Amino acid sequence: MNNSNHPVAVIGAGPVGLAAAAHLVARGMTPAVLEAGAAAGTSLSAWGHVRVFSPWRYVVDAACSRLLAGSGWAEPDPEALPTGAEIVRAYLAPLAAHPALAPHIRYGARVTAISRAGLDKVTDRGRREAPFHIRYREADGTEHRLTAGAVIDASGSWSRPNPMGLDGLRVPGEEDLADRIAYGIPDVAGALAATYSDRHVLVVGGGHSATNAVLALLDLRQAHPATSITWGLRSNRLDRLLGGGLSDRLPARGALGLAA
Repeated sequence: MNNSNHPVAVIGAGPVGLAAAAHLVARGMTPAVLEAGAAAGTSLSAWGHVRVFSPWRYVVDAACSRLLAGSGWAEPDPEALPTGAEIVRAYLAPLAAHPALAPHIRYGARVTAISRAGLDKVTDRGRREAPFHIRYREADGTEHRLTAGAVIDASGSWSRPNPMGLDGLRVPGEEDLADRIAYGIPDVAGALAATYSDRHVLVVGGGHSATNAVLALLDLRQAHPATSITWGLRSNRLDRLLGGGLSDRLPARGALGLAA
């Protein structure tokens, strides 16, 4: 079966997914972008208050820049550090609205399964040549199927955060208290300040998300001294928090490690 007769499915309409779609269009291929959210960059919007440590020159893809240049788009300062919200507003939104990409993006399309057409899990013969069958569900529960010649998974990990346990599993009580646990980088010192002020907050993790959350809570404590913070790490290697430090090739990332 000729898979070139089918579109290339791209799961996710974030920076990577839309860049993949732009490259496919540039090569004369047809993308089919499936985005679970209601707009491009839904995951980035969830941490829109956070300023990234990668300047714009690492955010904007070359194929996307060429596509947008013909529409009068003004490229941001390549050395500036954008927030998640700025990436969506100044880059992803105009990119998703571009006539070359907009017709190929389906919003509210959450992928639930991917298989090879006509083949079960243990059949090898003909698997490489068989197209993909993709099932996705709309917000109202309506299910659809899409046949694709190839699949690019650019959905990211934002909607699938790590559980707290050292073994990669949930700790006792984590599931029962899900309504009191925030994953990712909640806006603790801004929109959600009332939720965290003057409370004892446990932050679990040693990555950049946890570091951002702890530093924001320390800022919150300046205005609300009764706020207390416990930082739980999965290992006792504090040097991992430092990262590249002063020699980090991304200065903002190094500064984050030094602040930690």
